[in-house]
Amino acid sequence: MPIEDEVNDICKRLFTAVQSFAPKTEYEKFYKIVEKREKSYEERILRDLQNGITLETLMAKKHKKTPEEKAAFAKQKKQQRRAKRKKETRDNLAKEEILQDDRFFFIAGYISGGAPYGVTWEEMGLKPWEDLEENN
Repeated sequence: MPIEDEVNDICKRLFTAVQSFAPKTEYEKFYKIVEKREKSYEERILRDLQNGITLETLMAKKHKKTPEEKAAFAKQKKQQRRAKRKKETRDNLAKEEILQDDRFFFIAGYISGGAPYGVTWEEMGLKPWEDLEENN
Protein backbone atom coordinates (compact mmCIF):
# COMPACT_ATOMS: atom_id res chain seq x y z
CA MET A 1 0.00 0.00 0.00
CA PRO A 2 1.20 3.51 -0.73
CA ILE A 3 2.44 5.73 2.06
CA GLU A 4 0.49 8.84 3.13
CA ASP A 5 2.28 11.21 0.72
CA GLU A 6 1.72 8.86 -2.21
CA VAL A 7 -1.97 8.48 -1.29
CA ASN A 8 -2.29 12.26 -1.28
CA ASP A 9 -0.64 12.55 -4.71
CA ILE A 10 -2.86 9.81 -6.12
CA CYS A 11 -5.96 11.46 -4.68
CA LYS A 12 -5.03 14.81 -6.22
CA ARG A 13 -4.70 13.20 -9.66
CA LEU A 14 -7.95 11.33 -9.27
CA PHE A 15 -9.71 14.41 -7.94
CA THR A 16 -9.09 16.31 -11.17
CA ALA A 17 -10.98 13.57 -13.03
CA VAL A 18 -13.76 13.58 -10.43
CA GLN A 19 -14.15 17.35 -10.75
CA SER A 20 -14.88 17.05 -14.44
CA PHE A 21 -17.90 14.86 -13.56
CA ALA A 22 -18.91 16.57 -10.31
CA PRO A 23 -17.54 20.13 -10.24
CA LYS A 24 -19.04 21.01 -6.84
CA THR A 25 -17.20 18.18 -5.07
CA GLU A 26 -14.76 19.31 -2.39
CA TYR A 27 -11.33 17.71 -2.11
CA GLU A 28 -11.67 17.11 1.64
CA LYS A 29 -14.88 15.09 1.15
CA PHE A 30 -13.26 13.11 -1.66
CA TYR A 31 -10.18 12.38 0.47
CA LYS A 32 -12.35 11.17 3.39
CA ILE A 33 -14.09 8.72 1.06
CA VAL A 34 -10.71 7.40 -0.11
CA GLU A 35 -9.52 7.03 3.50
CA LYS A 36 -12.72 5.19 4.41
CA ARG A 37 -12.28 2.75 1.52
CA GLU A 38 -8.54 2.29 1.91
CA LYS A 39 -8.90 -0.81 4.13
CA SER A 40 -11.13 -2.59 1.62
CA TYR A 41 -8.70 -1.62 -1.16
CA GLU A 42 -5.85 -3.16 0.81
CA GLU A 43 -7.82 -6.37 1.41
CA ARG A 44 -8.65 -6.62 -2.29
CA ILE A 45 -5.05 -6.08 -3.34
CA LEU A 46 -3.83 -8.75 -0.92
CA ARG A 47 -6.50 -11.17 -2.15
CA ASP A 48 -5.49 -10.50 -5.76
CA LEU A 49 -1.84 -11.13 -4.92
CA GLN A 50 -2.76 -14.43 -3.25
CA ASN A 51 -4.64 -15.42 -6.41
CA GLY A 52 -1.63 -14.58 -8.58
CA ILE A 53 -3.10 -11.39 -10.05
CA THR A 54 -0.43 -8.75 -10.42
CA LEU A 55 -0.21 -5.44 -12.20
CA GLU A 56 1.91 -7.11 -14.88
CA THR A 57 -0.73 -9.77 -15.58
CA LEU A 58 -3.43 -7.12 -15.75
CA MET A 59 -1.41 -4.99 -18.17
CA ALA A 60 -0.28 -7.92 -20.33
CA LYS A 61 -1.96 -8.52 -23.68
CA LYS A 62 -4.94 -10.81 -23.55
CA HIS A 63 -4.22 -14.41 -24.33
CA LYS A 64 -5.60 -15.46 -27.71
CA LYS A 65 -7.55 -18.67 -27.51
CA THR A 66 -6.45 -21.62 -29.55
CA PRO A 67 -9.00 -23.33 -31.81
CA GLU A 68 -9.19 -26.17 -29.26
CA GLU A 69 -9.96 -23.72 -26.44
CA LYS A 70 -12.58 -22.01 -28.58
CA ALA A 71 -14.20 -25.36 -29.40
CA ALA A 72 -14.21 -26.42 -25.74
CA PHE A 73 -15.74 -23.08 -24.73
CA ALA A 74 -18.43 -23.36 -27.44
CA LYS A 75 -19.21 -26.92 -26.34
CA GLN A 76 -19.55 -25.81 -22.73
CA LYS A 77 -21.89 -22.94 -23.68
CA LYS A 78 -23.99 -25.31 -25.79
CA GLN A 79 -24.32 -27.72 -22.86
CA GLN A 80 -25.32 -24.86 -20.56
CA ARG A 81 -27.99 -23.69 -23.03
CA ARG A 82 -29.37 -27.24 -23.35
CA ALA A 83 -29.49 -27.68 -19.58
CA LYS A 84 -31.25 -24.32 -19.19
CA ARG A 85 -33.80 -25.16 -21.91
CA LYS A 86 -34.41 -28.58 -20.36
CA LYS A 87 -34.96 -27.02 -16.93
CA GLU A 88 -37.33 -24.38 -18.37
CA THR A 89 -39.31 -27.08 -20.17
CA ARG A 90 -39.55 -29.12 -16.97
CA ASP A 91 -40.67 -26.05 -15.02
CA ASN A 92 -43.28 -25.16 -17.63
CA LEU A 93 -44.73 -28.69 -17.58
CA ALA A 94 -45.00 -28.52 -13.80
CA LYS A 95 -46.78 -25.16 -14.00
CA GLU A 96 -49.38 -26.30 -16.51
CA GLU A 97 -52.82 -26.82 -15.04
CA ILE A 98 -54.53 -30.17 -15.19
CA LEU A 99 -57.03 -29.85 -18.00
CA GLN A 100 -60.62 -30.83 -17.19
CA ASP A 101 -64.04 -30.37 -18.68
CA ASP A 102 -67.57 -31.58 -17.89
CA ARG A 103 -66.80 -35.01 -19.35
CA PHE A 104 -63.16 -35.63 -18.39
CA PHE A 105 -61.64 -35.48 -14.92
CA PHE A 106 -58.18 -35.41 -16.53
CA ILE A 107 -57.55 -34.67 -20.19
CA ALA A 108 -54.37 -36.53 -21.12
CA GLY A 109 -54.25 -35.19 -24.67
CA TYR A 110 -56.09 -34.74 -27.94
CA ILE A 111 -56.39 -37.02 -30.94
CA SER A 112 -55.50 -35.74 -34.41
CA GLY A 113 -59.13 -34.73 -35.00
CA GLY A 114 -59.07 -32.55 -31.89
CA ALA A 115 -61.21 -34.72 -29.61
CA PRO A 116 -59.90 -35.05 -26.03
CA TYR A 117 -59.01 -38.33 -24.34
CA GLY A 118 -58.23 -39.14 -20.74
CA VAL A 119 -59.89 -40.22 -17.48
CA THR A 120 -63.61 -39.50 -17.17
CA TRP A 121 -65.39 -38.29 -14.05
CA GLU A 122 -67.31 -41.57 -13.90
CA GLU A 123 -64.09 -43.59 -13.97
CA MET A 124 -62.93 -41.59 -10.97
CA GLY A 125 -66.26 -42.22 -9.20
CA LEU A 126 -66.98 -38.50 -9.05
CA LYS A 127 -69.56 -36.10 -10.39
CA PRO A 128 -68.25 -33.28 -12.61
CA TRP A 129 -66.38 -30.60 -10.64
CA GLU A 130 -66.88 -32.45 -7.31
CA ASP A 131 -64.08 -31.79 -4.83
CA LEU A 132 -61.79 -34.71 -4.10
CA GLU A 133 -61.87 -33.96 -0.36
CA GLU A 134 -65.64 -34.57 -0.18
CA ASN A 135 -65.21 -38.21 -1.23
CA ASN A 136 -62.44 -39.02 1.27
